[in-house]
Amino acid sequence: MRLACDVPRPRGIHRSSGTEPRFMPKRAAGAGRRRRRPVQPRRLRSPNHGNLTALIQKLNAQTVKPHEIILVDSSPGELKEVPAGASYVKNPVDLALSGDYNLGAQHATGDCLLLLQQDCVPARDTDLEDNLRLLTPGRVAVTSSVTLPRENWEQYNFWGQALMAHWVGTVRQGISGKFDLIRADVFRKIGGYDTKAFSFAGEDMDLCLRLSEHGEVFVAQTQVIHLHNQSRKTAWTDLFKKRYQLAESFGALFRKWGFRLYRIPYATYFSHHLAKYLYLLLPFCLIFPKYVIPFLFVTANLANVEVWRIRSPKKFSFLLLNPALFLVGAAGALKGLVSGKQRYSVNK
Repeated sequence: MRLACDVPRPRGIHRSSGTEPRFMPKRAAGAGRRRRRPVQPRRLRSPNHGNLTALIQKLNAQTVKPHEIILVDSSPGELKEVPAGASYVKNPVDLALSGDYNLGAQHATGDCLLLLQQDCVPARDTDLEDNLRLLTPGRVAVTSSVTLPRENWEQYNFWGQALMAHWVGTVRQGISGKFDLIRADVFRKIGGYDTKAFSFAGEDMDLCLRLSEHGEVFVAQTQVIHLHNQSRKTAWTDLFKKRYQLAESFGALFRKWGFRLYRIPYATYFSHHLAKYLYLLLPFCLIFPKYVIPFLFVTANLANVEVWRIRSPKKFSFLLLNPALFLVGAAGALKGLVSGKQRYSVNK
């Protein structure tokens, strides 16, 4: 089932025939337009009908409204009640977020895809229109900066705050799957997300680089609010699992792209990536242990300096945890580098 809503093309928007947002969750969502409007995919692992309804209302409140919203669902259960104004596609194969986006793109009818996750909402009602104006000739994608509100982050438990400490505030990620406006023809031309090499992490950076081979991927000043509601309490083990997952994706990305990874907007956040430079020093621990081990102990803590924003004395435990996380990350990066693939999931 598809919802078609004709919306006049706003003046000043550089598009040949309109806009069509699409969104897909895991339960993923996507919105598309028959008149060549942006499409929006969105995904959820733990579907929340209230979140879906609120998000669809927010999308329909945009000054450029979605013509079609497609919910793509690869979670084990069925979505019992599809929110009004959306169509529903069941993905029989769980290929994570990227697989849901790819399936949604197959059902989309517009000139653009607007990739959006369930727990993300545009900050303003003009964000889609603003991004469409920025999608000028020569640009293949316009993405919004991603904001994790501090008040949301402070509601997490201690380990949840530690897990997300890097992301508090606004980050210019580039392609993130949270509010990415992409030309549909280019997305399909390059085959969408690479689900063969990247299962649960790294797929967004890989897509960003492949898109940039066909034009500019522009990061706008518009913001998408990442609510990131944690459905369960985070444990200390989750930090190690997530570190390994992300590091494995880095190894696979580096094998494929090498130092071209510097082209990704997210690469400018030095503290987020410091540990990756330090992995190269690990072999020297066998040759110069007196110097290299103390140096790595200090710099491993600098690589996770954001944990010091946590208002709890338990954060001092990271003086020992950070070096351990560093070693786990090194193991994950080596695995990804050797295999050329990212396979580890924190959810399975």
